[in-house]
Amino acid sequence: MLYFFEVIDENMLEKIYRFRYDIVCEELEFFDKSLYKDKKETDKYDKYSTHFVALNEDCEIVATTRLIHHSTIGYPTTEHLRIYDDVKNLLELYKAHALGEVSRVFIAKKYRNMHDTKYIMTNFIKEKVYFKMKDVGVEYAYSAMEKRLVRLLRMFKINFEIIGPLQEGYGSPRYPCLLSVKRLERDNPMLLERYKQRGVW
Repeated sequence: MLYFFEVIDENMLEKIYRFRYDIVCEELEFFDKSLYKDKKETDKYDKYSTHFVALNEDCEIVATTRLIHHSTIGYPTTEHLRIYDDVKNLLELYKAHALGEVSRVFIAKKYRNMHDTKYIMTNFIKEKVYFKMKDVGVEYAYSAMEKRLVRLLRMFKINFEIIGPLQEGYGSPRYPCLLSVKRLERDNPMLLERYKQRGVW
């Protein structure tokens, strides 16, 4: 059994930063670990983020993600990756508060199998992230994703649309992608009703 939470506790947030360090610096070696003397991976977007965590029955961190929103410094995808001009022009028509980003999606190695990944990503995206996007008025969320993850999430009816060419920039080649709340609701008809009913009980 896994348990999913929005993180409001500073101690848990510190544990998340250490979990992220273990994956991106020690395991995957995406980032230079010598730059993280405290063995915590954090960046300038964390203070604009709502963080989410999945814990197992022993209260060990199994997975994390975050929704960056209402950022005054932009978003990682738009900072590091090129987006198709027509998509960029269209998104510029939206008010800044309607845009966000899903990032730092990390799953512990022993849980990276089809069954657990589906369970984790479904709970993260179709509940925690989706509910928060609705709560704060975010209509579209950027993300930088590997091709295999884009394909996998589509199998789970979580459609991140590719909005630019495959590019280097996050330790492995990634596409700039976009998650639409309306598309998520259209592909998963019960989502909106669950959102409306979540406070009834």
